Amino acid sequence: MHVLTYLLFPAATSAVILSTKASSNPVLYFLDNNPAGADIVSLKISNENGTLSNPVRTSTRGKGMYGLAAGANGVAAAPVGADTLFVQDSVVVSEDYLFTVNPGSNTVSMFIINRGNPQYPKLLNTVSSMGEFPVAVAYSSSISTACVINGGAVAGVACFSTDRAKGLVPIGTLRPIALSQTTPPIGPPGTVSDLVFNPSSSALVATIKGSPTSPGSIYVYPVLPSCLVSTTPTISKPLTLLLDFSLSFLGSDSKAIITDPVYGAALVTISSTFSVSVTKKIVVPDQKATCWSLYSPRFDTVFLMDGGNTNVTIVNPSTGAIKGQAVQSAAGMGSLDAVMNGEYLYVLKTAPLISVSTDMGGEPREVLSFDLSALGSRQGWTGLAVYPSSA
Repeated sequence: MHVLTYLLFPAATSAVILSTKASSNPVLYFLDNNPAGADIVSLKISNENGTLSNPVRTSTRGKGMYGLAAGANGVAAAPVGADTLFVQDSVVVSEDYLFTVNPGSNTVSMFIINRGNPQYPKLLNTVSSMGEFPVAVAYSSSISTACVINGGAVAGVACFSTDRAKGLVPIGTLRPIALSQTTPPIGPPGTVSDLVFNPSSSALVATIKGSPTSPGSIYVYPVLPSCLVSTTPTISKPLTLLLDFSLSFLGSDSKAIITDPVYGAALVTISSTFSVSVTKKIVVPDQKATCWSLYSPRFDTVFLMDGGNTNVTIVNPSTGAIKGQAVQSAAGMGSLDAVMNGEYLYVLKTAPLISVSTDMGGEPREVLSFDLSALGSRQGWTGLAVYPSSA
């Protein structure tokens, strides 16, 4: 399992903090998945040069929990050192809503973002995820529905209507997924990975890892004419995809990219009947744990992040050809969740840093490696989202 060892052990480093001039808007968010009490951490983004400053914590009123790495030679499973949820999309921002998970409390939190002061999101409510170890959230503004995927001993997808006054209101019951996992789960193999609505909100898609020798699964839940998410998924198991990780749509319902840390990523096609097939296997040279992906419509480019490599791989979304790399500071050690805000790319690093790069449509260059070690342990940091949400 050498491709995943880069995610399983704590990292420590130091970096120089660069002074920045910050404005009150926009804002970057990530989750500190802390078992003692989870927080959303928000950072000001400078409108002038995209740099970061002033981290602020806001409680989710829930607790975090760390996934476990399987032990070897009689050694017991132990908490992983980074990517403690084994997922993409643990924090989602859309319109003026923010959603996140509390895997140690088996709950989901919904916040409303004050446009005048977005660094201080207001918690609307925290509700049961209907399962155990909730890890990723999806939201559709067109059907006013948020869904969460649970990846523990009680695994499956639950959905909620969203209300500006009431917050999350449960819709129906859990859509179970047979994972045969524990709480917390032992992974990364055999764990859930991502949950996302397609661009038209006609389907909800979940990815689930297999193993390095057997394929994973892609669950597609149609959205019914009633605007409810179906309880009956179409399940695909393309043989090319083994450790199905993140899924990013490429501007349409029929095209997406799925990362696989065994070799890199794959372009996939989703049919009108919601079956998924691989159209292009993308082997990333010298990759170690390519788990996270981001599609930028602005630059019509895919960015692939590797937990064991600090640099970001740049991919043509039409052909799957690798166009190059965005070189980032070696102090970052690896790259996890990422988000675009205008011309700037923000990457959560394996070290306690967030990288800021610009010129992503041309010759990318890193303008800041923002040190967050003063916030304490980096172990539970996960997810990355921006307000106002953009690509």
